Amino acid sequence: MKRWGFFFILAVICSGLAGCTMAQETTSKSDSKGVMTKRQVLNLSTFRPLATLDTDKMAEFGRLNNTIEGLYSTTGEGQAELALAKKVKINARKTTYTFTLWKDSYWSNGDVITAKDFVFSWRQALSPRTKAPNADLFVGIHNARQILDGQLPARKLGVSAPNKFTLVVHLDHPMAELPQRLTYPLFGPQNERVAHKFGKKYATKPQYQVYAGPFMVSAKGNTAKHWHMVPNPHYWDREHVYLQRINVTVYRNWQKTWDDYRNGRLDEVRLQSAANIKLYEKQAAYTARPYSRMVLISYRKQGSRSQVNQLIAQRNARLAISHAINRKRLSQKSYGATSLTAQGVVPAGLSRGQRGTADFAAAQPEQETLAYNPALAKREWQAALKRAHLKRITLTLGYLDAEYSGKIARALRQQLMRQLPGLTIKLKKRGWSYDQATPPAKTDLSLTTKYAQYADPLSMLALFTSTNTANAGSWSNPIYDRLIAQASNAPAFNNRRWNTLLKAEGVLMKNQSVTPLLQPASTYLINPKLNGVQYNTVGTQSNFKGAYFVK
Repeated sequence: MKRWGFFFILAVICSGLAGCTMAQETTSKSDSKGVMTKRQVLNLSTFRPLATLDTDKMAEFGRLNNTIEGLYSTTGEGQAELALAKKVKINARKTTYTFTLWKDSYWSNGDVITAKDFVFSWRQALSPRTKAPNADLFVGIHNARQILDGQLPARKLGVSAPNKFTLVVHLDHPMAELPQRLTYPLFGPQNERVAHKFGKKYATKPQYQVYAGPFMVSAKGNTAKHWHMVPNPHYWDREHVYLQRINVTVYRNWQKTWDDYRNGRLDEVRLQSAANIKLYEKQAAYTARPYSRMVLISYRKQGSRSQVNQLIAQRNARLAISHAINRKRLSQKSYGATSLTAQGVVPAGLSRGQRGTADFAAAQPEQETLAYNPALAKREWQAALKRAHLKRITLTLGYLDAEYSGKIARALRQQLMRQLPGLTIKLKKRGWSYDQATPPAKTDLSLTTKYAQYADPLSMLALFTSTNTANAGSWSNPIYDRLIAQASNAPAFNNRRWNTLLKAEGVLMKNQSVTPLLQPASTYLINPKLNGVQYNTVGTQSNFKGAYFVK
């Protein structure tokens, strides 16, 4: 159980029982690895500046996940568990969820967190003024689709607060994955009173925002290159927040990051290449953790060159590209042994258990479309060229301006040009985008990374429906849309839903609407004295609520 009521009950029981003892809570923690240090300061890096503190405007939450808490939180394995909600009641049709909130949850300014704060936050996310990058996650909640399409105002969203601590969520249809979806930070609350108080200034600076999570962004000592978090003094479980401060420094080059880690100014550094992984994998500080993301190729549906459009529109051309790729070699060159070759769009380990211990990714029957087959690739490619009345073609391949992305792009270009006659590929870097989850595709092919936001295959597969804003290539298939809708409407995690999702992914694979490449792990060097971090396999990667340093 969660709140203090449990300990009170246990104390009453113990008072009447001989030999019954209660464990004493203490701030002087120790474990098998040692005793907590007096100084509990965590130093982290990021490559993204602190652009906004408005959760409805964040494309990625990064370190700020530690300032947010919602109805549910996620376990390290991606499962949903109640957080700010004390209990939930679901109607027989599974279209209405009634949440009862804890009455002793507070914002960082001491305000009680109420059901109206959730209503306000969700409506804001769907408001045309906000344009939340991941607003598609609300689709399925009553009227969300129509609100996103501009047909209804945000106040028509199927969420209400009949009283201070009761939140009612109405759905258009059953959504078996709703608890998992609600773990995503976008579904956290926002303090309506504070938002109205500060108006346009709200969440533009730390002093104009309040926080529901274990940490809050300090209002003092922040610059464009540095910001820091401190414990939320009113957090319901403040006693189990051990870090005194989390410093976050914005870096622009990897070398500086490495230098600061080696000199003890950082407690964590990301390893981005196979060479670095091989160099440090024997060290005690090294860790490789699975994470639900997929590196893939998306295709521009309509560019300025008609012959290119005609070529890419052909299934044979996209299958040729897929069959020309040696994914094992590509993975080894870019990430080494820590990455997995794609079995489909859905990452390995994202969803298990529908058929015993089966993994959804491994169950995909259309994996042959991802097999390395140079002879077949040549035949498919030549047939596509002939149909487009071409003998040779130059295609542009876009990739993110980062070391790991550039390495994959260069290796990919080499493989494709070697195996596909008449093909020339020109590489084109794109810069970081801080306000959009997925930059528009301005190249014929785009190397992109898609992240699962919650622990269900639908989290990945829904990204490629016709209306999803994350569908960078604007691919559209009515059969696929229908299958995703069927899976989304399912009332339970049953075999029928499982098979529908497999069939939907199979449509993607048969058409190579996107071409999955590899699933990299998250590889780090981490201060070995840092304990208690929750590393997630899906959603936001790191939770520092229970983190602490030992001597």
